[in-house]
Amino acid sequence: MAGILLDKAYLTAIWLETMFYGMNFVLFWSCLFILTVKRRTPKINKLLVSIAIAMFTFSSVHVSLGFQRLIEGFITRRNQTGGPAAFFSDVSIPGNVVKVGIHTVNSIIGDSVVVWRCWLVWSKDWKMTILPIALVTASAVCGFAQTVYFARAKAAHSAFAHTLQIWNGSLFGLSLATNVVVTTLIAVRVWYLLRVGGGASNFRYWRILLIVIESGMIYSTALVCEITLYFLTSNAFYIVYDPIAQLTAITPTMILILAGLELTSNDVHSKMTKVSQPVFHTGIMSSSGTQSTLETMQFRSPTFISDKSTPGVTTFEIDVESSAASAGAVPMKVMSSSPRSPPPGY
Repeated sequence: MAGILLDKAYLTAIWLETMFYGMNFVLFWSCLFILTVKRRTPKINKLLVSIAIAMFTFSSVHVSLGFQRLIEGFITRRNQTGGPAAFFSDVSIPGNVVKVGIHTVNSIIGDSVVVWRCWLVWSKDWKMTILPIALVTASAVCGFAQTVYFARAKAAHSAFAHTLQIWNGSLFGLSLATNVVVTTLIAVRVWYLLRVGGGASNFRYWRILLIVIESGMIYSTALVCEITLYFLTSNAFYIVYDPIAQLTAITPTMILILAGLELTSNDVHSKMTKVSQPVFHTGIMSSSGTQSTLETMQFRSPTFISDKSTPGVTTFEIDVESSAASAGAVPMKVMSSSPRSPPPGY
């Protein structure tokens, strides 16, 4: 294994994960506040609240186990053979196995939220989510199989062992494929919606922000770094792997916050469409200020009246019978040009 030492990599990983957990902590309580207290719906969306709570709970347990392993490796078992590096390389330790299982569960939930967002962005078209759903299912199978192999890997004191590398590589690859597919689908759709919405300058920054958040582009970038370092068999892989456990919750939570605030691409597109569409009011105002719609009006035969004060113009009067007539509706008068004979010598 080239590069950074394992114990140093693990220490750095937990420090970074703790920092990301702080971000996750703030986002979670903001999300909970928006979905419950400041909700814009008559009832609380229990499903979204449950998802947010589940992801935050798993993230909290994950960072707690990482901190516990840090204390155990550097303090409790620091004098054992091989020191902290030997302790952290043993992937079959129960605390590490639980961490891997939690990471898998959180990844599945996070990917499912992104796929759900893709489904909504594409107007609930299931055809656009068939491939992402299949990829998430395959990721779940590989993730739980990986957890089982970690528990049985007594002789393989490394996450880079050949058997584990097969399952890990499959899991990371499928997760990346899921996010790339969903990112592409959502990015194309969001850009199209905001472009059709009029492309107002006030929303030009929204385009980039919504695409980055709704598509999980941040998570996809982290996965690329993770896979690259893993197949290079570098211990720096751990520096990315543990913080990603928090990103799997941060990205979906940001999506839930946008949905709760009605600031998703669908909402922005809807608002811009409403602003750009003119509103027409049909009807006739009565003398009392009430309006009578054209659908309720009944027209009688027109009465033609000769208007001698205006040459070449004939006036005809139309009586309107409607619900507004009883309120003192004013009859309409329409001026109609009547052709006259041209003057002599024209």
